[in-house]
Order: sequence, then structure tokens, then C-alpha cells
Amino acid sequence: MNESIDFPGLGPLPVHQPATVDELGAFIRESRAAGLAVYPVGGRTMLELGMPPSKPGRAVDLTALKAVIDYPARDMTMTAQAGLTIDELRKTLATEHQWLPIDVPLAGKATIGGAIATNASGPHRLGYGTLRDYVIGLSFVSDDGVEVKGGGRVVKNVAGYDLMKLQTGALGTLGIISQVTFKVKPRPEQSLALAIGCSSGELASMLDRFHESKSRPVALELLNAAAWSELGGPAVQGDWIFVVGFEEKAVTVDWQRATFHKDFPTPSVEVGDIWQKITDLQIRPASRWIGKAGVRPSQVAEFVNRISKTGTLVHSQPLNGIVWLHADEPVPSFESRRGSHRLTRSGPEWDLMTHLKKTLDPDNLFNPGRLF
Repeated sequence: MNESIDFPGLGPLPVHQPATVDELGAFIRESRAAGLAVYPVGGRTMLELGMPPSKPGRAVDLTALKAVIDYPARDMTMTAQAGLTIDELRKTLATEHQWLPIDVPLAGKATIGGAIATNASGPHRLGYGTLRDYVIGLSFVSDDGVEVKGGGRVVKNVAGYDLMKLQTGALGTLGIISQVTFKVKPRPEQSLALAIGCSSGELASMLDRFHESKSRPVALELLNAAAWSELGGPAVQGDWIFVVGFEEKAVTVDWQRATFHKDFPTPSVEVGDIWQKITDLQIRPASRWIGKAGVRPSQVAEFVNRISKTGTLVHSQPLNGIVWLHADEPVPSFESRRGSHRLTRSGPEWDLMTHLKKTLDPDNLFNPGRLF
């Protein structure tokens, strides 16, 4: 345990890197007995996500647990350890012309476990959904150092409780994810991304037309001019730029392109594979403050026009109602800290989550204070 990590809100923490799940379990039992909190880390791309930690402890690095356990390509499933990076996962799936259609920031560093713990997503969620739709089996190490398993390795299974959805987005507060099974998809035969611009006054009507368009894109991102410039994309005229993605068989994409141009006669520019750059904007290093908000899709145009000011970067998945804002200082309407949004939680759903936390982690061992 020679390495240390500068953990937000705590300062330097000693880091342990287990080589096996058994070692991870032993580390958790030892930490619990000593009254020390356990802070799981992977690619360390989203350490600033969440609320301040509430007690001292030590970090555990999962990146040595990176084996592909099983990949029966014909069954279109893959099982891998949580420390495998998203890029390595993609490379393995590409050997069989398959993919997991989930956007994750800094995919070369981000790990499977971290992506699930933060419920990472991006523009492709419009057409493909989120991680909750693809995780069919999951193992995690509990507060007594025992590996708990839920789901299975086949797409149609009803084995055990739905621990997969419970752990997705829990920020590692309910146990440490050790192994995951995904269902995957065939890689699309052809992909196309187009960029078109519009003025602020045209934004609402453009979004209405996207709702009505028969072209059915699988990804749609909206960026203000400052965010588009940050990506280094080709020149597109307008206060706002839409990036529209189509992915399917070649004949289908050709039809979608033609349909799109009928629905949107505005000049467009082909921009290639831009989705990872757009996704990486979520955790842009140069941003001093980042806020994320969820609004009704019908309110996106009014909301982004109101917050887009000089010096701010705004990007959005408008048909999903997700808006990101980058600024030099906190914006009151977001009530957020860098990389996360601060919400006033109430109601029976939140009561249930806090009850689950107390049940699964009564000593508040895992990531205390970060989510609850």
C-alpha cells in the first residue's frame, strides 16, 4: 500500500490494489474491523462526482481485476471483471463485430465498474438506452468481504434479485462491483453523423421537428457555438448546432439520410465519428464548474437559451431532457458542484434507497457521504 491518491474532500489516501477478488474481500474485512471507510476507484475519471465523503478511510484500486471471464459471441453476452477499461471491452467485442452501445467519458481510462457505479451515458442513449438495459448479471463484494451474485450469463434469466439495477448509479455505496455480464449488440453496418445549425429563435421549432421526423436518429446532441468550437468541428452557421447520428444497415442509413434532408433542408455537414469527443465534454478538465440538469424535453429550448451566455459551454441530449453547463463559477439554477448536481431528495423512493444503504452497509463502510 505504498501509493496514495488525492481524494476530493479527504486529501491523500493510501491505495490498495488487490490482484484477486479474495484479496479484495480480505481488504474490506480488515477495513471494517478497523473502522475505516473504503473508497473504490477505477480509472479515476469521475472522482469529483458526488457529495463530499463523510469519514476517513482508504482507497481500493480495482484496475488489476480486468480479466475477460467469458465471451460466447454467438450468445451475444460477455462477462468481465470490473477493472477492465471500456476501450478494452470495445476492442474485444470488435473482434466479433459486436459492441456495447453506451457512451462513457474518457473510455481509455474509465472502467466497467466505474461506468456502472456512475451510470455513465451519452448521446447514444436516445436510440439504445442506458447501462440498465444491458447489465444482465453482476457480482459485488459486500461489507463482510463476501462476493454476492445476481442475474446470470444468459439474456433470458430471472435468477435472484435485480441487483444489477440496484448497483447502477449507486456510486459504489452499496458494495464494490467485481464482475459484470452484459448483453451486447451486432455492430451497425454503417454510421453517419451530420451537423446542422440554427438560431436561438429557431431552436424550439427545430426540436419539435426532430420529435416528428421519421428519420429516427439513434443519437442527437445539441451544442452552443462555444461547445462546438471546443470540439474543433467544421464550420457550421448558427447559435446552436445539432449533431445527428444514424446507425443501421447501409440501405437503411441511406434512406434515413434522404428522409432527414427532406425534413431538414438546412445545409448540413458530415462530421465523422464525433461521439467520443462529445461524451468527453461531460468531464472537460478546463471547466472550473460543471452542472448537469434534467428537464422535460419540451422545456429544453427555453432552458438552454436562458443559460447559454458568454463564457459558458452548453451541450445537451435534448430528446432525453439532459443538459450540461460549463461555467467559471456555480450557476444558482443548477445548485451543483463540479461534475454533479445537488438535489433535495425526498419522498418514498429516496427513503427506500437510504433503507437499502443501511441494510446492505450498516457500518457505512463504502463511499460514505458520496451519495446519501
